[in-house]
Amino acid sequence: MQSLQQEYVFNQSGGVVTQPVNGNWLQAYCEFLGITEPLNSSWLQALCNHFGITEPLYSSWTIALANYYGITQPVNGTWWYALSQLPEPAPAIPFIWNEDTNNWEAEDRIWEIGQPVVPTADFTSDAVTVVEGATVQFTDTSLGGPTSWSWTFTGGTPSTSTDRNPSVVYNTVGQFQVSLEVSNSEGSDTKTVPNYMTVNVVPVVADFSADTTTPSEGDTVNFTDTSTGTPTAWSWTLPGATPSVSADQNPSVVYNTTGTYSVTLEASKTGSSDTEVKTDYIQVFEPATVSPITEFDTGLFYTTVSNPISTEPFATSLFAQNITQTT
Repeated sequence: MQSLQQEYVFNQSGGVVTQPVNGNWLQAYCEFLGITEPLNSSWLQALCNHFGITEPLYSSWTIALANYYGITQPVNGTWWYALSQLPEPAPAIPFIWNEDTNNWEAEDRIWEIGQPVVPTADFTSDAVTVVEGATVQFTDTSLGGPTSWSWTFTGGTPSTSTDRNPSVVYNTVGQFQVSLEVSNSEGSDTKTVPNYMTVNVVPVVADFSADTTTPSEGDTVNFTDTSTGTPTAWSWTLPGATPSVSADQNPSVVYNTTGTYSVTLEASKTGSSDTEVKTDYIQVFEPATVSPITEFDTGLFYTTVSNPISTEPFATSLFAQNITQTT
């Protein structure tokens, strides 16, 4: 199998690839074509993907590759023998993008497996515009077989990495530069892209709750900020309360006067703010009172109850039913 793959690779590379990489001829051919990683741990699948073959044929990537070349039958019982007999393709001049001239130009380097060249740094990412807190996956697409990588991510976490394909979190709004330096035994190359990443703000949406909205005079009410968008500053307006304003995230206040009061919260951070107003949110009642009296004409001793929250007549209340008659 290896000798048949060797012949296939030698022919299809125009005689350039003369030795395997890590004992693998298909890896050598893939690297000759600029393919830097296997696909699903398979260099054969990576090669098929390079040629636009996205599915195996009869559950075989080898048959799918043969079909790509127009081969419909194996030779001498094997598909690789058929592939090894393919004629050498016409030579093609590889082209690269010249960032200095903004044009495609002929590649004048010698791409020969086993004879390293200075790498050319390049990279991609799964996104270039995100919201704060998002994770971005970077992928090294450098040519020339680099063996080490040095990334710099302005505004990212981490801000540097030596991984080949790092993941970075952007927590700060703005535009940020990304730089990649790659190297091997022949030298190094750096690609720097200013303003590569754009990080937009997650808008703040203000909201809040309270542990009670019907306190009695003198009661403490505890407010809780439930805003989204990760605000970093809060401005509360609490008429009728003490204190009547607060910059705490979750303030506690005392209501001393009967009445109905609105509550306002402005939540903000750099680049975003929002205000929530809850009208007539707090209703403060007079506290319940109990005072003893004596009803002399009936000979009963009982109490009268003042409770502004209760609407039940006193005569029929549970309290009235449990009055103790004095003798």
